[in-house]
Amino acid sequence: MNFTQAGGLEAHRANALALRLELGLPVTGTGTSAITFGGIECASWPILEGIARKAGEDRQDAVFAVYDGEDKSIPAWYFLVFRMLTGIGVVKVMPASIGAAQPLVLVTQDGSRQFDIDERGVLREGRVTKAATRPRARQRAANRIAQTARTLGPVLACGGWEATTFAFQSDGTAVPVDEAAA
Repeated sequence: MNFTQAGGLEAHRANALALRLELGLPVTGTGTSAITFGGIECASWPILEGIARKAGEDRQDAVFAVYDGEDKSIPAWYFLVFRMLTGIGVVKVMPASIGAAQPLVLVTQDGSRQFDIDERGVLREGRVTKAATRPRARQRAANRIAQTARTLGPVLACGGWEATTFAFQSDGTAVPVDEAAA
């Protein structure tokens, strides 16, 4: 059964899971938890800093979709938060399809960097392929993510892939929403 998403948090969850799947990761059951996926509606500096802090503390890279509003089902853009030896990097990325049978890759907006998921489920930076920088590659990726998201209603409904909603405290730490101070 297909579920059409008009927008809202369920559409955001479906998009996050679809991106995860299209990047080559399974729904659940990875041996590592090196990457997390999420969505936000505002990408202010304090929020980006909080997400970067959480990535460092949790030892998880992250891919976040940014939406122009809660009612939107298609992200306006994405950003990648990745751990480095001496800090945390944050870059604006777009998914790109470099081949119909290959997992998607993430390419920086300026086309200077490319990231993929390796066989261990770990984010890695590699050589930028010319195919990944083409607008058609980005449109094919968006189409693949949207198509996959449309089929995920049953997975999301069964609780096999639950969302964790968190808020940022004034010191930049992230806590589950029900634990956040008012």
